[in-house]
Amino acid sequence: MSKSAIYVANTSNQDVQVDGIIIPGTIVRRYGPNVGLAGNAIQISGAGYYELNASITLAPTAEGEVSVSIYKDGVPLQGAIATETAAAAGDSVNLSIMAILREFCSCCDGLSNLTFVLTGVDSTVTNIAITVEKL
Repeated sequence: MSKSAIYVANTSNQDVQVDGIIIPGTIVRRYGPNVGLAGNAIQISGAGYYELNASITLAPTAEGEVSVSIYKDGVPLQGAIATETAAAAGDSVNLSIMAILREFCSCCDGLSNLTFVLTGVDSTVTNIAITVEKL
């Protein structure tokens, strides 16, 4: 079993509509072969457990509840969601998500894609920082 880790961040403002995917940004640090970045997804490969931590700062375009969920291959990860309520449009909201997930496939071409999906209110994401570590 190999150790792997990645730290990805995006500090550019990005306007994201409801049910849109947040762009994770670029790799800041990476170690090992089991985690990588591919377009709008973090890819994991290799059987085992992975710990994911994400911090997202956003400003909704209207008052109301806003959420970010982590999806694995298009399916929401159970419990991997953060929700806050903005009192007014433009109020800065900070969301944090922590999850441990299991990758079953140990074959070399078996990849899972992790994406971050916004729900609730269209928002401007001002920062997203993600770490994923193979345990």
